[in-house]
Amino acid sequence: MDTGELLKSIKVGEKYEVITTWHGVPVRIKQKVRWVSVSDRLISFDFSDCKFKRAFSNEKVYVRLGELYLECDIFSNIRDELVLYVNMVSPPPPVVMREFVRVEPSESQPVYVSFCAGEDCIVSAKAVDVSESGVSVMLSKEDVAKLFSMLNSAEGEAYHKTFSMVIKLPEESSISALGELKNILNKDEGIYFRLGFKIELKPADLKKLRSYIMKRQREIL
Repeated sequence: MDTGELLKSIKVGEKYEVITTWHGVPVRIKQKVRWVSVSDRLISFDFSDCKFKRAFSNEKVYVRLGELYLECDIFSNIRDELVLYVNMVSPPPPVVMREFVRVEPSESQPVYVSFCAGEDCIVSAKAVDVSESGVSVMLSKEDVAKLFSMLNSAEGEAYHKTFSMVIKLPEESSISALGELKNILNKDEGIYFRLGFKIELKPADLKKLRSYIMKRQREIL
């Protein structure tokens, strides 16, 4: 079924699930359709009773139609109406497939991640986001070089290597983790790099991290 046929199948007055993320936190709500323009590829939702309007600003939005999803951009979000422009039929979005909720730490209360060799922590950085199973950090080119030097590895050889990590949570004692490098993204023309790690935690430390994530979700929403 193509995009036009799916738009024609949407019924005005019925509620559909609308999905996005806000600072890494999944937002999944059901809202009533006001009108649909098949030719303009637009869907209007009644947002008069929506408590999460601010979440619908910059991120992609997905409308669920049974087992299918429409990937959308926000056309307008004014007062009590959300209008979406439909790009295409999409597979389930990452927020639906993700096993654990990922949150972005606040600027005023950052999460710090340190990479250690023995008892010496040679690189420390703010976390970009964190979940029960992973953490991402932004490092300068120089700090990335230090990290790879610690492993005696070049960039292409560092994937799936493990690091000892110390994660400092706001208002909590530090927790220890074993991190496996999963991805490296080049940012700002090679000046900064975003590194993503899969992490393993002891039960007591996992409990602390889970508590922080739940608290941060409440703050964000």
